[in-house]
Amino acid sequence: MKFTTSAILSISLLSYNHVEAFSRISNGGNNNNSRTHHNLLKATSGDTVEETDVVVIGSGLAGFSCAALLAYSNERVTVLESHDVVGGCAHSWTRRGFHFESGPSLYSGFSIDRSPNPLKNIFQIIEEEPEWITYDRWGTVLPEGKFAAKIGPEEFGDVLDKYGGEGARMEFEGLMKRMEDLSNAAQALTSMAIREDPAAIVTFLRYPKALFDTLKQGQALNNPFSEIMDEMSIENRFVKNWLDMLCFLLQGLPASGTMNAVMAYMLADWYRPGVTLDFPKGGSGAIAEALVRGVEKYGGKVKVNSHVADILVEDGEAFGVKLSDGSIIKAKKAVVSNADPFITKQLLGSAAAEGQVDEDMMKYMEKMTDTSESEGIPMLKSFIHIHAGIDATGLPDVPSEEFPAQWAYVKDWDLPEGVESPRNIVLCSMPSLIDPSLSPDGTHVLHAYVPATEPYDWWEGMDRSSDEYKMKKEEAADFLWTAIEQYVPDARNRAIDGTVQIGTPLTHERFLRRSKGAYGPRVEAGKQTLPGHKTPMKKMYLTGDYTFPGIGVPATAASGAITANSIVSLDKHWKMLDKIRLPLRE
Repeated sequence: MKFTTSAILSISLLSYNHVEAFSRISNGGNNNNSRTHHNLLKATSGDTVEETDVVVIGSGLAGFSCAALLAYSNERVTVLESHDVVGGCAHSWTRRGFHFESGPSLYSGFSIDRSPNPLKNIFQIIEEEPEWITYDRWGTVLPEGKFAAKIGPEEFGDVLDKYGGEGARMEFEGLMKRMEDLSNAAQALTSMAIREDPAAIVTFLRYPKALFDTLKQGQALNNPFSEIMDEMSIENRFVKNWLDMLCFLLQGLPASGTMNAVMAYMLADWYRPGVTLDFPKGGSGAIAEALVRGVEKYGGKVKVNSHVADILVEDGEAFGVKLSDGSIIKAKKAVVSNADPFITKQLLGSAAAEGQVDEDMMKYMEKMTDTSESEGIPMLKSFIHIHAGIDATGLPDVPSEEFPAQWAYVKDWDLPEGVESPRNIVLCSMPSLIDPSLSPDGTHVLHAYVPATEPYDWWEGMDRSSDEYKMKKEEAADFLWTAIEQYVPDARNRAIDGTVQIGTPLTHERFLRRSKGAYGPRVEAGKQTLPGHKTPMKKMYLTGDYTFPGIGVPATAASGAITANSIVSLDKHWKMLDKIRLPLRE
């Protein structure tokens, strides 16, 4: 069964990708993350051999989601993390009492009980999750003006009237009406039902109406959203730019490359009455901590400082991993790599050199790492970030319309690459407005970044200790401060010594093992599809944002769930589905 091209899987991709950007910023080697579990195991040094059922390489959200579900299903699972803190791209850290977020993520679908969000469903299965704080405003600073309207329909109509002028509200409301059937289909079939074997028909048929609604829309869910915009004759400049920006923040692509399924889900979710945004109390790291608890409570292991050097293969079958200290962990049932395909290919290098990797797997990994426009999938660009603690004297301590906790800044709609232009869009966050525990009294914590628009080749080959590199970082920081100053005009002067940290594409590459510091694959609707999670090699699986359904927290959680579903028996998968609570359907 080839899932990556089916209409069923295209909607299960959970067009739920809210903007998620991640970085781990170096803190001089002193990462005293007070929220990290201190009982996490360290790698056992020496040539020791351990045995388990499944080894998961990497503690990103996909790897952790997979591991937590496997542990719940009574599989012995061991998660191996190279760094000293778990969470991969979604980790957090502290410095001088400030809690820094990997990204100002817009989470939703967590504070409600019946939710289509796959990560929420995973929490329901493992019976562990963070405490959620709700809020309802998101700010924007556009060439047309600055506003922080509530998400939902209540205030956005006024925004359309003010900034879009004549015809804007009518065009947007007409589009929303046109998207209703697509939105129903996009929210219908849960990705938690997907498995990559013939038994998938059984789990799909558990949700017959959802399956019917999905199949009814068919290919339309896969098509570019720009085709709907053309069909509806969207001509208002503000509406077009707004939709293009939303597409970009969801998928890293403009409307011409974003699938209808993605926008159908998002428009229905964000513009429904009473909708709120959710934030995990304690920050994004609380999500990783909940998944750690889920792994460990069911007998799994999570090991930090455990750098995988090689995936072990014999007679074309993955059977374990070798760590950099020489120790070996054998896997009876599967090896799951949450590393990107470029790193995974390197981990298979020794086995390939020994002739243990067959031709089909070699071709598969070559395809996975082909970034050409013609035959492969190009990579999205990278990031620049600034993190800082600031003096909050005279600043609000709760978010409001005048002072939102999160905002987007758009410099110019008309640059050559549009929303994808380098250093044009910045996302800013002051999460201490939502959760005051994230910074000391009388202060706020700040983060700003460009969302996958920074070219890696601007930084490639630079010496990180050179004056040239330091000057380039300061130049990047200057641009990011400009975006922060839209709401905090004197932010630079408020910065607290020892808290300012600047991240670059080289930071991403170094600390996250992200090849070229990339956000993920640049998958354009109608042009490319992502692969599934099984590989031609027996017992070898890939999970994460280079596999279906792609980038973003809900999507990577879905990727991990699909991987776990494909490893466990149908009976165990069915029992997991018993525990999730999806929205009621008429």
